[in-house]
Amino acid sequence: MCLHQMTTINIKPSFSEVAIYHYLSEAKRFYPNFDLWYFTNVLSSIARKEKQILMIQDDKDLKGVSIIKNTQEEKKICTLRVMEKYQNRGIGLRLFEKSFETLQTRFPLLSVSEEKYPDFKKIFDYYGFKLTSIKENYYRIGKKEFFFNENL
Repeated sequence: MCLHQMTTINIKPSFSEVAIYHYLSEAKRFYPNFDLWYFTNVLSSIARKEKQILMIQDDKDLKGVSIIKNTQEEKKICTLRVMEKYQNRGIGLRLFEKSFETLQTRFPLLSVSEEKYPDFKKIFDYYGFKLTSIKENYYRIGKKEFFFNENL
């Protein structure tokens, strides 16, 4: 198992940008514009070296993905997902640690939907992330988004 840092659109041949999108597409349930964000914002930001895709994979399986934004203005974990069959094996921790290392901060900006917050609460507490705001209707009407580490 190895951790790869992606800085260009030319992703390892076995995992194209479309394949990575497929692995992350569950996010559409919580972020209605996920398709547009991924294919227009993320891919163009990778080309400009503003975002990176970090992956944990072996020869045949993508096990986890983190997309980070790394600019002078913002250090953010945009999305982080461990594939279901690889959960509870330390892969999420490794992705967080590599994200921190790449962003050069242990307290990056990040947010999570109210539905996914219980899944992440334990790891957010483990890392000492600070809940800095809860925004209603931010991505979806009638739903809350929990923001951590804003302006830290």
